[in-house]
Amino acid sequence: MRAAFIRQHGGSEVIEVGEQPTPTPGEGQVQVRVHAAALNRLDLYTRAGLRGTQVPAEKMPHVLGGDCAGEVSALGKGVTGLRAGQRVVVNPLLSNVPYPNMVGTHAPGSDAEYVVVPAANAVPIPDALSYEQAAALPTVYLPTWSIIMREGQMRTGETALVLSASSGVGTAAIQIVKGVVGGRCIAVTSTPEKIAAAKALGADETINYKTESLAERVKELTGGKGVDLVVDSTGALFFEDAYASLARGGRYGICGVTSGYKANLHLGQLFTKELRIFGVFMGTNRELGQIVEAAGAGKVASAIHRNVGLEGLAEAHAEMERSEHFGKFVVTID
Repeated sequence: MRAAFIRQHGGSEVIEVGEQPTPTPGEGQVQVRVHAAALNRLDLYTRAGLRGTQVPAEKMPHVLGGDCAGEVSALGKGVTGLRAGQRVVVNPLLSNVPYPNMVGTHAPGSDAEYVVVPAANAVPIPDALSYEQAAALPTVYLPTWSIIMREGQMRTGETALVLSASSGVGTAAIQIVKGVVGGRCIAVTSTPEKIAAAKALGADETINYKTESLAERVKELTGGKGVDLVVDSTGALFFEDAYASLARGGRYGICGVTSGYKANLHLGQLFTKELRIFGVFMGTNRELGQIVEAAGAGKVASAIHRNVGLEGLAEAHAEMERSEHFGKFVVTID
């Protein structure tokens, strides 16, 4: 099969496109014929061997890619509830195996014509949802859904502060807050172009953190009350200002640390304002089904920056590292 893979860790130049063995499903697994895959920060870390993603030399060459959508092409022994030819999206957090175990990082990935995953990880999608739209859902929508819906329990009428609104998580958060919850969304990003894109997705207000004080603008926009929920996929960069911007009873959800691991925590605010801080890592297959249902109903959609082929993956890696994009890179594999 054709695939994008690495023989060693390094920059985007180490990505090769060529033939790799086609994987076959074992017991309880399915083989998926991939039609679209989506690029995430974790793919960049895996390629570079950063943040605990080093692939052992004996497992090289390694096929990259986590998120994907396609059709079931073969069933392993004992698989029920799925059929050959069924359209599915894959949850890249592997079921029934010790954490961490992500497709494309700890197991062969989906930047290829075929990938094998546990049957439980293959979630059916409706015909109305394209493979490209479905592929861009899991790694950004699962943690975001967990922050807003499961752990943050955001309600209509509440206000969410979405950090790094141009990221995959950011674009997903804007749409969940507006399209599913019906709440108010303040989006934080860095350029006039990204501000316009965030507003086009539905953000009520925006903050340009390059030119404005995040804490002061939140105070102005909320009449001094603060926000009820923070959605953070960045970590250290915004933490102190965003944390200070929480209203009494506010919740702070974090699902990434792209800007750094460590920040100062004001414990006095934690108990006097009765705040809650929590972290999430991906989500369940049931929640992915809920996301697919919302996408099929048009309540949310994948914000796609650009479609590329396997040969364009290295360039997409490089562009994503420069943070010039708004939304997702999707790899079409036909």
